[in-house]
Amino acid sequence: MIDDGQHRTVPGRLARLAHDRQDQCHARLAGMALAFFGLGFLVLPWWALAIVPLLLGLAALLSGERPPLPFPRRQDRWVMAVLLCYGLSWVIAGPWHDEGLRGLKEAAPVWLALLALVALSRLRVSSAWLWGGVAAGSLATGGWAVWQRLVENASRVNGHEPLHAILFGNLGLLAGLICLAGLCWAFGREQRRRWMLLLAVGGLAGLMTSALSGSRGGWVGLPLALWVLYRGYGPRLAPRWRLAGFGLLVLLVAGLYVTPQTGVERRVDNAVASLEEYLAGDPEMTSVSARVEMWQGAMRLIAERPLVGWGARGYRQAMRDRGAAGLQHPALGRFWHAHNDLLDAWAKRGLPGLLTLLALYLVPLWLFLGGIRSAARERRALAMAGILLPVAFLGFGLTYSFLAYPAGGLVYGLLLAILWGLYRQVPVTGQGRRSGGDAAKGEADP
Repeated sequence: MIDDGQHRTVPGRLARLAHDRQDQCHARLAGMALAFFGLGFLVLPWWALAIVPLLLGLAALLSGERPPLPFPRRQDRWVMAVLLCYGLSWVIAGPWHDEGLRGLKEAAPVWLALLALVALSRLRVSSAWLWGGVAAGSLATGGWAVWQRLVENASRVNGHEPLHAILFGNLGLLAGLICLAGLCWAFGREQRRRWMLLLAVGGLAGLMTSALSGSRGGWVGLPLALWVLYRGYGPRLAPRWRLAGFGLLVLLVAGLYVTPQTGVERRVDNAVASLEEYLAGDPEMTSVSARVEMWQGAMRLIAERPLVGWGARGYRQAMRDRGAAGLQHPALGRFWHAHNDLLDAWAKRGLPGLLTLLALYLVPLWLFLGGIRSAARERRALAMAGILLPVAFLGFGLTYSFLAYPAGGLVYGLLLAILWGLYRQVPVTGQGRRSGGDAAKGEADP
């Protein structure tokens, strides 16, 4: 029999078929990890999210491929550095203040995000998994919130511990904002009507969750978050659509305010009344006056130890001592954080804690900023979501210490790693003048 070489193509085809199936397997596994994060970070216990980097790591191992893009690049190193240094500020503060390795509890969730980022560098995953997961999770959270309010008659809805009303409501708001950012991506899809409907309803569900939780602190940063969305959408919309969008937003906010079942009107009125009473010198302790006194106490502790801080136990004992000495209300000694992320980090972990927290906020803002003007819809959507993440946490952290909770650190770190891992792989097409991370010298965008 003459070997003409034709039979040699069969093993090659089988090998390619097996390779394609392997690619589909690990890509789907990675996609399910992203969807699991979006679906579960509010409706499941927070520690269940640890499975996300593990699944991504397994998918990366199964791929057996070289990274689709060089890793780590200069921008990747910035993301990795802020996550690593933020965790180190917790770990180092423990022994320094004779608290052992208790800082690992707060550092470990953030460091898990490093595994997710490294794994995503070896994978190509469709961002549809993330948008679909977050939208489904926001809808599930909104439904759960409505059930608690209407069926269980809860005055303020909440999630699994430690996601009490403040954490639950503000993270629900973040999920809704990310859904609204994803509308930019959905507009370019083949089934754009279905995707846009899903994400739009998911965005409304997130706003509803925030309203039903009564978490007023999240509403403080909402104007800045809406400005981010406007910068992403506004320049490309006709004036009539901008006006229509603004009118719809006003109607939505007014509807949430006047609907008795949401409790928004009552919460806003209480906040205004409490502030007026505090300014008038009323000694009664309210949520507003308690926060102001805690901020003042934290700032005085910072002035005493600005470089090294007091540590977690030292901060609480110092606040109790201040109450016993009559320098502030004694009841404030029961609170273990300063109800402000920046003050809490500085008071407990000193200047390194403050600087690493600022870097955790500012570096993502810098890296994603250039993409908000991208002509590529997927890149612009991911950039908006990447900017909304630190903007939202900055707003939340003005009146509450979100990142004092391991759950807050895990959500922030994983979402940053996922958004950056997807963003870095989206090609730049038709982009105008670049800034921030997109303009880093010597770095070519993917």
